[in-house]
Amino acid sequence: MFNIYDLTQKDPKTLQERALKLAEEAGELAQAVLSATGAPGSGYKNRTLADVREEAADAAIVALSVLAQACDSREEFEAELDRLMAEKCAKWQEKLIERSSG
Repeated sequence: MFNIYDLTQKDPKTLQERALKLAEEAGELAQAVLSATGAPGSGYKNRTLADVREEAADAAIVALSVLAQACDSREEFEAELDRLMAEKCAKWQEKLIERSSG
């Protein structure tokens, strides 16, 4: 997927450094959302939904890179990504169904 496994292998960051980078990206995403939605105290940053999309993509790439670094091969990364996304989305869907019926 977008060469993330190969790029991760070429990047010298440790797993810990990559996880900290993910936290940084999540913070930037949160700032963009707060500003774009006009949250009190955040409007001066003048962020837009385009900024939110860009920060979301950055966070997603780093998160996938963490997953890639935790795998021993591209094949394992792709299989785990497919498995985990299906499993986690199914769980999310179940929770939504529970909420709507409860």
